[in-house]
Amino acid sequence: MSAFFIFLFISFAVLHINCLILPSNTLPNNQLIKPINEIQNKDTFKCDNGWYWLQSKKTCINIQDTPLNWSDAESACVTSGTHLVSIDDAFEEDAVKTIMQQYGTCDYYWIGAKRGADGNFTWSDKNQFSYSNFGPGNANNPSKNCTDINEQSSNWRTLDCSDKNCYICEKPDPSDVPETAVYTDCAELKEAGQTKSGFYYITTKNGAKKVFCDMEVNGGGWVVIQQRVDDTLEFWNQKWNAYKQGFGFFAEKSNFWIGNDLIHELSSKDPKVILRVELWGDQNPASPYKNEYWWSEFNFQLEDESTDYTLHASILKRDPNDWKGTGNASTNWYDVTCEEGVKFSTVDKINDPWSKCVTDYHLGGWWLHYCATVSLNGQYKPAKYADGYGFMWLIDGQYMINPIKSRMLLRKLI
Repeated sequence: MSAFFIFLFISFAVLHINCLILPSNTLPNNQLIKPINEIQNKDTFKCDNGWYWLQSKKTCINIQDTPLNWSDAESACVTSGTHLVSIDDAFEEDAVKTIMQQYGTCDYYWIGAKRGADGNFTWSDKNQFSYSNFGPGNANNPSKNCTDINEQSSNWRTLDCSDKNCYICEKPDPSDVPETAVYTDCAELKEAGQTKSGFYYITTKNGAKKVFCDMEVNGGGWVVIQQRVDDTLEFWNQKWNAYKQGFGFFAEKSNFWIGNDLIHELSSKDPKVILRVELWGDQNPASPYKNEYWWSEFNFQLEDESTDYTLHASILKRDPNDWKGTGNASTNWYDVTCEEGVKFSTVDKINDPWSKCVTDYHLGGWWLHYCATVSLNGQYKPAKYADGYGFMWLIDGQYMINPIKSRMLLRKLI
C-alpha cells in the first residue's frame, strides 16, 4: 500500500485544526535601505572560522581536503550556500595558491570550471569565464570536462568529472554583510517604501540575516523561506542541523531552505502569520497539468527546536463562513493543515512513527505523521509519480502532483 493511501486512512482519525494568537511586534521607525545588490562592498571583511579572505576579489574561500567527484564537490559547496571557486585573473589565482599552500594538504583541488556540450567552459557560480591557466602538453584534454588546479604550480588540467579530488568553496560577496539591520521582515521593508523584489538584510536574534523579499505577489512583503527550481540540490536527505541553520545557494532562481530557527522567529513575532505555497507544473509524464500554476495560503506558526519544530497550520479564512480557504492548490483538507501539531523529521532524526516515510518514500525534511499528503522537501525525482513519493502535493484533495518548482513564503497578516 502506498504512503499516500496509508496517510489518508489514518488522517481521518487524527485530523484536527487549531488557530494560534502570538505576541505582537512593534514596527521600527521608517528608514529607507537598498537591496543587497545595490550596497557597496567594504574594503575588509572577517571570514568565518575555516574560511580565508581573498582581498582582490573580496570573497572568502574554504579548503576541503576530503576527495569527492566534481558534482558532489559542487553540491557540498552549494549546501553551505557557496559554489566551487572561480578564478578571474592571475592575481586571484596567486592568492588562491598561497592559501592552498598554507592550509591545504592535497596536491590538486577542484575548481568551478566545467566544459559544456558546446566545448566551452563555464564557472559553476555563473561568473564570466575569461581566464584560464592550463598547464603544458595535454593538460586541457578535450575528452575530459572538469577542471582542477595544482597546489604548487597553480596550473590547471582537465579530468573526468567522476574522478575524486579535494576542492575549494567560495562565498560570494560576503563583504556587504552589515553588523545590524533596521527591519525584522520583508513586510516592514515594504511598509517603509521598498518596492523592489530582491535580497535584503533583516535583523534577527542572531544578527543580520540575508533573505529574499518578494515585493510583488499579492501585495508584496513576503520572505521566501523555501525555493526549489530543479534537481541540482537534493532536500530530502539533508540532516537536522542543515534544516536548523538553512542550506542551499541564496539566489533569485536557485534551491534553498532558509532554516528552521529563522522560520520559527519569523512566524512567532507577530499575532498572525501567513504561509503562502506556490507550485509550478507537474513532473509526471502522464500529467495533463505540466504547465499549471497553483497557490494557497494558510495560518502558520513553527515552534522552536525544543519541540522538534512542531508545526501549527490552519485554514486562512477571509470571512467566518469561509471553509474552502484561499487559493487553488487546496480546499484545506489534505494539505499542510493535516500536519497540525506534528514534529519535523529528517534522515538523522525521524519523528514519524513510521520511519519508512523518510527511508523509503523519501519525504525527509518535513512534518510527517504516518507520511503526509504534501511534502515540498521530498526527493525531487520520486521513485513513483502521483503515489505519495518524494516532492509532492495533493491538489485540491483530488490529484497528486510532483511539482517542477515550488516556493514557500511568510508574511504577517495584513
